[in-house]
Amino acid sequence: MNLQLKSRLMQTLVWPVETYGCESWTNKASDSNTLAAFEMYMYQKMMRISWTADRTNKSIFEELKPTCRFLAEVKRRKLQYFGHVVLADNACIHILHGIIAGKRRR
Repeated sequence: MNLQLKSRLMQTLVWPVETYGCESWTNKASDSNTLAAFEMYMYQKMMRISWTADRTNKSIFEELKPTCRFLAEVKRRKLQYFGHVVLADNACIHILHGIIAGKRRR
């Protein structure tokens, strides 16, 4: 199979499993690094590049030319979910904005 087809299959079959529930994740620098390492690991396995091979991430991306990046997809999903929460008219939006109805007793 060519690399473009492998890349599409990975985005279709592997990424949804890995990003399950990513809308509620807290983005930390260590988590972002782990996800970026996972993406590179998958690309290297897809291209059958050994971990001992002297290849840079940039050279792999230049060869593959992926249509979207894994972290960008996670961030897009988080923003999309945030939009749904903001448009909803329920208790979540009040908690998010810190607005509580009524007055506090003394």
